[in-house]
Amino acid sequence: MSGTRRRPAGRITAALLAVWLAFVAAGTAAAFPDIAGDPNEERILKLKEEGILKGDAQGRFRPGDKLTYAEGITMIVTGLGLDRKSLALVKEPKASDFYDFVTEGRWYTDAFLTAGFHLDLPRSVKPDLSMTRERFAHHLYRGLVSKAGFALPAPTPAMEDLDAVAPEFRGSVQSLIYAGIAETDASGRFEPKRAVTRGEAAGMLYEAIRFLRRLEAADKPVQAADPSPLANLRLESEPLTGEVNAVTVRATVPHAGYGIRVKSVVFDEDKAFIHVEPVRPDPDRVHLPVLTEVSATVYIGSAYTPVLALPK
Repeated sequence: MSGTRRRPAGRITAALLAVWLAFVAAGTAAAFPDIAGDPNEERILKLKEEGILKGDAQGRFRPGDKLTYAEGITMIVTGLGLDRKSLALVKEPKASDFYDFVTEGRWYTDAFLTAGFHLDLPRSVKPDLSMTRERFAHHLYRGLVSKAGFALPAPTPAMEDLDAVAPEFRGSVQSLIYAGIAETDASGRFEPKRAVTRGEAAGMLYEAIRFLRRLEAADKPVQAADPSPLANLRLESEPLTGEVNAVTVRATVPHAGYGIRVKSVVFDEDKAFIHVEPVRPDPDRVHLPVLTEVSATVYIGSAYTPVLALPK
């Protein structure tokens, strides 16, 4: 009898061991095999658990690889939960409405269409090119502003290479560093012109999501702001006289009821930062929701380089 009792115990022990080994194997398979030791390892794992990050065909994340625009824009749109549902369009926009080099039917196309209403991407963006750290920070900041519905403060942080940040991205970089979403290295340098790696981008995205969740926990509900009706903003400059240029700001709007106007021009050294704002449609008039191009022109001395200051 004693022998018959010991056999089930052995079988149970073996079964438990098999279950434990299967659990360990499953946990190992679920993790990216190439992120051990990366500074953003924990952040990457948590984003993967939420379904925000995916690996390549071999299951790798490649944290040290340069981040492409296709990867970065998809990461921001997915991670922040951006969408275009609030735009009551009769016809869905096409990639060619906003971009010269983004084609239909690619794995990243839908993210770029959504980004056109949130992230202030230029028409000339190329999905396969790598993003710099300042550009990723800027687009992430624009998505954060769109999601939270307000702009973050941008005090001057302790940055050794602040002057190396392009003026049009400086406020975004400063705001992310102030909020603890982006960080400088041990020497206080942000390295804005260096290509951002996939691991660095994942780290910033994780902190941006964490920032939004802290706002929610503090009883400050975060609601997606209405996306700006001004999409695909761009500048055109033509000489009017030898000393004055006619600078035109063009944008794509949801329908012909919208307009655009120059709010202000701020001169800083040899640059003229042009601030624009949308003209809202008359609520008593009905407009067919068809994408329309609008423009506004301002005259600036030819000694200044016009720079479009994107609205916050």
